[in-house]
Amino acid sequence: MKTIVLSGFFMLNSIIACTQEKKDKPSAMKVIHTVPFLTRQNDFVYVDTASLKPVINQKFKSASVFTPTGYAVVENEKGEYAAIDETVKVVLDFSPSQIGLNVVNGLTFYKKNIEYDKKMPVWKWEWNIMGSGIRKEQTYHKTEIGIIESRQILLSEDIPYLEDNYGLNFISVDENHIFWNGALYRIKKNNLSKIENNIAELLENKRFIKASNTSFSVYELNQKKPIHSGLNGSETLSMQYGNEIITLNEVNKERYEPDVPKLLVDNKTQDVYLFPQYEKVFPKKITKATTSQIDFIKKTSLVYSITNSPYFLLGVFNYDHDVWAYDWLYIDTEGKITDSIGTYNFKVLDQVGNLVWPDRKMILPDQYIGKKWKFGKINAYEGMKDNYLIRIEDEKQLRTMGLWNSREKIWEIKPDYHHISVLDAEKQIYALQKEQDGSYILFDNKTKKNIGSKTYQSINSDGLVNVKLNSDRNIYYYIDMYSGKEYKE
Repeated sequence: MKTIVLSGFFMLNSIIACTQEKKDKPSAMKVIHTVPFLTRQNDFVYVDTASLKPVINQKFKSASVFTPTGYAVVENEKGEYAAIDETVKVVLDFSPSQIGLNVVNGLTFYKKNIEYDKKMPVWKWEWNIMGSGIRKEQTYHKTEIGIIESRQILLSEDIPYLEDNYGLNFISVDENHIFWNGALYRIKKNNLSKIENNIAELLENKRFIKASNTSFSVYELNQKKPIHSGLNGSETLSMQYGNEIITLNEVNKERYEPDVPKLLVDNKTQDVYLFPQYEKVFPKKITKATTSQIDFIKKTSLVYSITNSPYFLLGVFNYDHDVWAYDWLYIDTEGKITDSIGTYNFKVLDQVGNLVWPDRKMILPDQYIGKKWKFGKINAYEGMKDNYLIRIEDEKQLRTMGLWNSREKIWEIKPDYHHISVLDAEKQIYALQKEQDGSYILFDNKTKKNIGSKTYQSINSDGLVNVKLNSDRNIYYYIDMYSGKEYKE
């Protein structure tokens, strides 16, 4: 059995998410040769990336880099925002509404948003019992979401501030379909047409879960009949071992009720399908196990399906010792219990996105660690493959971070840094901060060399950097993360 040390000096509240790394099918994108350039007058013009000559002389108070589809957001001296194309033609008019952009399947989705106070009817006034007055207004957001290429408006609403949950979280299902806001859309001539409603959760391999009252059904794209129907949520899991029935209660229990339960049970067959992909049936019988393994299973509180494998993950939370920990076992679809399994591209995350499984000992075995090391959060992002960001506290209580390669068993970046930011996971471009509150420098992990010699207060993944000029003034401008070239006078 493996023990995962979740926290030597960080606390874990609950395990709530699993991820299977995947990439959307790439769409045809433009090669952009234009970038915002900061002038001595502290405004921006768009210049050619090679010659640094202005593409057009129009100036802006702030400006973003262009999306791969050729659009950017700019701000004028009045504090108004607009979206422009590569010729600096305005495609979304200047207004006080802030604008966000996101590109999915070659389409540019935008969100315009402005906050304002709206007068309310008398029955919605907020009366202060301490006698300090009556609030007759509430904060609202005027939100518009649409597609730049076709000018299709997908949503236009005034939304109370606390209910503002519309975002640009569009997800590619395949090259012709997009999932957003609980619905499935088909793409045709740069427009979206809704083809499915009431989708509770999107799954891999073009599958999704629909909810109807307390029942759930699993569908596949372009199939009218469900793959599974009449599924109900449960926190109870039963297995037969010989003549004994082992019943686990409060399995995968969470603080807040999820949209889709982590266990779904078929009313007719009593087959159990498990989070995150609900793709295979949990075994009804344990066919092979030792006495100690059976004792372990009776204490199990976490059961997840390991995607693209015949295995399920069994976890027992260990309250012993000075650290919180999970112990693990595995069961396959035939009911065989095992202490360990091979390597799978599958991860379990906690509620804030920190890695829980594979655990630290699987990633960084004990023979490679320093004496008296304690471990904090472990992070891994899509494109990092076998690399993990690991936080360490040494015997002097100094906390640092390093980049560990679990396949090669080496430190790609030694744990000598206060913080490491991932800027481009696939090209292995990182921002390194040596000391707390210190500056960042660009680092190319493939060449093991710093990029340029400049340091910055912050570096964003789009190349926007922050430089502190003096105690009360900061400036922002763009750089080329791969060469260190700065786009400013």
